[in-house]
Amino acid sequence: MKEIHITAITRDTVASMDYFGRDGKILIRKGVTIDDTLLSAIHRRRITKFYIQEEGEDIKKLLNLQELEHFNLDDGPAYEPSDLPDLSSVAPKKVIIDIRPPDRVLPILLNIKRGEEGVQQILKTQSVQQLETALETNTISLTVAPAGTPVREVAREIEFGNRTQEYKDETVFDYNRAIAETKRLFLLMKNDHPVQAGSFIGLVKSFIKTYLNDKHMLFNLANARSTETDYLYAHSVNVCLISISIAASRGFDQEQILDIGMGAFLHDVGTLLIPDEIRFKKLPLNRDEAFEIQKHPMLGIHLIEKIKGLPDIVQLICYQTHERENREGYPKQRNGRLIHDYAKIVSVADVYESLTSERPYRPPLVPYKAMEYLLKAVKQGLFNADIVKYFLEYTSLFPVGSLVKLNTGEIAKVIKPNGTLYSRPVISLIISADNQLLPEAQIRSVDLKTDHDCKIIQAIDNLKLNIEVMRGF
Repeated sequence: MKEIHITAITRDTVASMDYFGRDGKILIRKGVTIDDTLLSAIHRRRITKFYIQEEGEDIKKLLNLQELEHFNLDDGPAYEPSDLPDLSSVAPKKVIIDIRPPDRVLPILLNIKRGEEGVQQILKTQSVQQLETALETNTISLTVAPAGTPVREVAREIEFGNRTQEYKDETVFDYNRAIAETKRLFLLMKNDHPVQAGSFIGLVKSFIKTYLNDKHMLFNLANARSTETDYLYAHSVNVCLISISIAASRGFDQEQILDIGMGAFLHDVGTLLIPDEIRFKKLPLNRDEAFEIQKHPMLGIHLIEKIKGLPDIVQLICYQTHERENREGYPKQRNGRLIHDYAKIVSVADVYESLTSERPYRPPLVPYKAMEYLLKAVKQGLFNADIVKYFLEYTSLFPVGSLVKLNTGEIAKVIKPNGTLYSRPVISLIISADNQLLPEAQIRSVDLKTDHDCKIIQAIDNLKLNIEVMRGF
């Protein structure tokens, strides 16, 4: 615990953290407005000192696990955004309309019932049973070791200031074009038109090429927010980008990463056949609706098998991405020993991307909070600890592309991790202490590894500021 003097508590401010007494009891809770009555009560009790959690104390507790002892985290505050300059607003989302009924795309759906009974029916279809047989007979090896030349060792790392505006504009254009192409391909599949495997392979290869040319670019791009009304297209692209990044951190080679990227890209394709009134529902799903969502891995298997030329592993990744290490996933409630390593990578990327993106039923989390969730989920047994560790090593506790507030009052973008110093990444200062957006020419980078006077004190909601994705990168 860190000691602070009462003079740090001022009237009309909102407590940005919990304040404790010497005995460890909370005296002022986070979010409480400091008024004259509260200050008077503090003085009457002759309280002159408070205590706050040191930066990262909450995360250290999360990482106090045998399997995560090697994290060696130094700090990392879990603060919510507040009092930020309102630079722009977020456009509302609209709901798309289906064109063809799902049973025309997959005739097997004519005999599939709604709810839990329907899940059990589709699990018994021939395509799903073929995968199950391969799993039960150990035809498929679920553990995969890195082979060949690790992509991370040959990827180029571009330093701040060396990316031209032309290069950044072209990269954003390619990203938006990839989402548009994803929409085109998915709508073809949704309406039972033939799609060539080469179209998907070409997209994923282009993402791998981007990583090789600029290893931190993919994760920065994953912070972009598409204007598409159906979140599935951007989600599929972003999960692919994040999965490639985690797989590279794990040490996989280009061929292995292509397989992982393909599975990540198509992991949720089955949701195309889930009714829109369920996918876009703003209220909690009822029991039957929740089971309808749980059909999508099997629906994905049936859609993917129509694409000739895809690696066989893509279907398995699609099938197992929503399984969890502790048997709390679906569709088969398998434990970690029975889940493919590639699916474990995609599951972490899928949850992180979902948490940091807006959905009809909830706002997005700030990237730091999403990372904190993953660490808690490891403790709960949901995710593989090593996969989350590789993720953290690649992008830091404050993920690349996210925004943070400093003890100087400035707002910065995270542009590069710093090894095991998970809460001391390299940043670029983009908003001054007086809330002025800095021109590109005035943006400078700061390495928190060497600048010990500068610290992150707050994780910022990217959407609230709506900073252009390449600004300061």
